[in-house]
Amino acid sequence: MDNPGRTSIQATVKSVCSISYVSEKLQVSRPTLYKYMDLYDSGGRDRVPTKVLRFFDYLTSARRSEDDAILYFIRESGREEGPEPSQREDPVPVTCRIGGDRAMVLFPDVEDPSDVEVDVSMEIDGMMTVIGRYRPQPGRSFVTIDDLIPENTFYYTVRTASDGRVLAGPTAFSVGGDRDGVRPSGARPSRRSRRPGPLGTGSSS
Repeated sequence: MDNPGRTSIQATVKSVCSISYVSEKLQVSRPTLYKYMDLYDSGGRDRVPTKVLRFFDYLTSARRSEDDAILYFIRESGREEGPEPSQREDPVPVTCRIGGDRAMVLFPDVEDPSDVEVDVSMEIDGMMTVIGRYRPQPGRSFVTIDDLIPENTFYYTVRTASDGRVLAGPTAFSVGGDRDGVRPSGARPSRRSRRPGPLGTGSSS
């Protein structure tokens, strides 16, 4: 390391998330990732691929959490897979209200609420997984998501059911405890997301 007093990038990565998760997201093998971490710490930044270097710099630029790392890769996925921001339509205003173990996602400005679908995802085994898919009841411009596990981070994405066009999100949120709140992530989920899991398909109440 150039600076003996500085925390190694390997220690920084491990304090935030698993090496396996990072190697999967950066699409490099674990041995290769370790090599890049050694290069980063020994002053060989010019030999570290830009994609990897950008993530290392992000982690070391401030105190980061696991949620920060997850949102970072969601943003990167949207940057790589989606159109340029200037080419995207303006997002539809969406509001999330949270109470207890429930969340209500409201989209009053959508022209045809009956064509809206809300996906709820979370990180499972290092992959964004859709755990619920919700449609509003007739005449309503919201969905209610029940039985969420407190102090976990979830993400909702509002899209059209007919063609899958993203209207808003993904947006991170959590229920219960000190983490109760909503945080926009500003990017699309990875196309490698799994199909709906335990919650299955739900509807507003």
